[in-house]
Amino acid sequence: MYSETYVGINAFLIGASKLLVSEGVRRATRGNLCYELPAPAIFKITNPLAREITIPVRKWNPTLPYAESLWIASGRNDMAYITHYLPRMMDYSDDGVSMRGGYGPRYRDYNGGAEDYRVETLNVRQKGSVDQLRYVVECFEADAETRRAVISFGDPMKDDFDDGGRLKITKDIPCTRELHFIKQPDANKLDLIARMRSNDLIWGASAINIFNYTFMQEYVAAILGMEIGNYYHIADNLHYYEHHDLMVHKLAKVDECEERPLSYAKSFRTLQEFDSLVTRLSEEEHAMRCVAKSYKEIGFDDKFFQHWYEVLYMHNRGKGEMP
Repeated sequence: MYSETYVGINAFLIGASKLLVSEGVRRATRGNLCYELPAPAIFKITNPLAREITIPVRKWNPTLPYAESLWIASGRNDMAYITHYLPRMMDYSDDGVSMRGGYGPRYRDYNGGAEDYRVETLNVRQKGSVDQLRYVVECFEADAETRRAVISFGDPMKDDFDDGGRLKITKDIPCTRELHFIKQPDANKLDLIARMRSNDLIWGASAINIFNYTFMQEYVAAILGMEIGNYYHIADNLHYYEHHDLMVHKLAKVDECEERPLSYAKSFRTLQEFDSLVTRLSEEEHAMRCVAKSYKEIGFDDKFFQHWYEVLYMHNRGKGEMP
């Protein structure tokens, strides 16, 4: 078992790269070669607000994690949305229409049925489904010291076997298994523990996962009236693929880094207020992406959502689709 503590995501990326270079074991998996830690790893990040990578060699995409955070928060898994920001995501879709393991429906509309999720409409709630974000919020409202506020992304009915009872053949089984929100025992601070069954350092952990989950931690803390505590990232299998070998070795040689924590004031204090802003942001994102030529820039009074909006707006404007 490996256990490391870092201030923010830049220090994590450097430290995890050093760990994989020194301890990684080379193996073949699914027709590719990778380097992986031979035991599970747990990483503690003490400032989850420091979630943006600033190390040049990583060539981090600053728009994708904001886009995916909205995709998840709005409960969707449609490819039309996410491939606008990352076209190669289509490689992981079974049908070219939806990402069957996409976290959005599992987060906001979990139903436990056998049929795969296909959600491209906002605020869809199926009969008998569970909004797991609502569950987390109400757990804390009922008991501030709760240990029950767990979100599950694995769905055995969908992920284990097909309709004929055979082992499921799919391009996309969720890597994240669960998120556990828990209050620190001696402070009004919200910790988050994320558990990954498998985690690619470059395309997963550093690209989107840590950003997405610390972003959730921030807005859930705001809804609950709590401060942000620590973030714990548990990877049962941390690895990188051989085509990223040069990048990982370069990252492992970085000795110093500067973290850039970002914090924006939030006006929302309830899940209903948060969802209202998510709906508005989703509608604006759809307009700037799909009817860009006639799109007019708007503003949000909420600073957290204003920044979220600006990242998406600048991306779409930068693609030359806007006047």
